[in-house]
Amino acid sequence: MISFCKEGTGRLIVINLERGDLLLESIRAALEKYGIRDAVITSAIGSLSRVVLHRVTGFEKEPVDEFVTLEKPMELASLQGIVVDGHPHFHMVVSDLEKAYTGHLEEGTTALYLVEISLLELKNVGLKRIPDENKIAKLRVKE
Repeated sequence: MISFCKEGTGRLIVINLERGDLLLESIRAALEKYGIRDAVITSAIGSLSRVVLHRVTGFEKEPVDEFVTLEKPMELASLQGIVVDGHPHFHMVVSDLEKAYTGHLEEGTTALYLVEISLLELKNVGLKRIPDENKIAKLRVKE
């Protein structure tokens, strides 16, 4: 196990997406606009017309991912994760009228009616992601 303990929070960013706005791309644009390098999602809800995600498919040493695109009305039930060194790493839970889907948020995910997201800036975190020998990007302290 690896753990880190840091202190300090900063600004709260609230993002309101409208029909046709891209979820991950809009979050990245807001992070860049406000110069935020590290953050945590505090809330994210809404409706989506297109969901693009990937998920793991097996137990191999190196991850094998399946990419999934869903084009139908979906509810965004949860979006969780952190931004480290300017790079978002988010997982989501979405559902249609029959079942739920989970996975890693990818570009191309699109708002249907609205999506509301809040991010809390983290100060003095000093972390980065470094791939290990199995291509798993792990958090490490910046040197």
